Amino acid sequence: MKNIQRIAITTAISFLLMACFGDKKTLIGQELGDTNFVNTNFAGNKVAFSALPKNMCSYIKEAKIKELYPDAKKILFDEGKTFASKNCRFLVYMSDAKFDYLSGTIFAAEDKLAEGEDWKQTWELKKKVSKSSEYISGFGKAAIWIGKKRELLIKMDGYIITINVPGSPFKEEELAKKRDYKNIGIEIAKSTGLF
Repeated sequence: MKNIQRIAITTAISFLLMACFGDKKTLIGQELGDTNFVNTNFAGNKVAFSALPKNMCSYIKEAKIKELYPDAKKILFDEGKTFASKNCRFLVYMSDAKFDYLSGTIFAAEDKLAEGEDWKQTWELKKKVSKSSEYISGFGKAAIWIGKKRELLIKMDGYIITINVPGSPFKEEELAKKRDYKNIGIEIAKSTGLF
């Protein structure tokens, strides 16, 4: 009986800590039905999902990354070998040390579930469950920036592009630079030529 009480108390404390310090928030009491985030200027995909290569590194420009991270020593690309999906991981090295890098990624994943009119509700919920999220205009059918994850989600016809901006929530030297990760994510997205 005491074990069950301990488990219940530990679980309750865990949920409380996640609610206070995590990025999730409840949907209870929130108004739903807002579609102002929809990009009414979206004219269709520039590149079909089937035409995207498994190695998405061709969409990340090294010169642009160096411009956005002027203190970087070098940029290395992991050319689609890390995961099974269409992706690219790029490493922004801050020194010559082997593990002194910031990791970023770009993913393309099919999105068959959120098509038709239902995708608007799905994307509204994606935005509303994160405290650090906000809509970004001018990309795809809709775009959401999730600050806590340094993640830009862009809805296209039939697929989603996800850009994880290189950064580190733990390195004091990186935090002291106060980089504008949202702007970096937007600039990376613009430079891909996909939108």
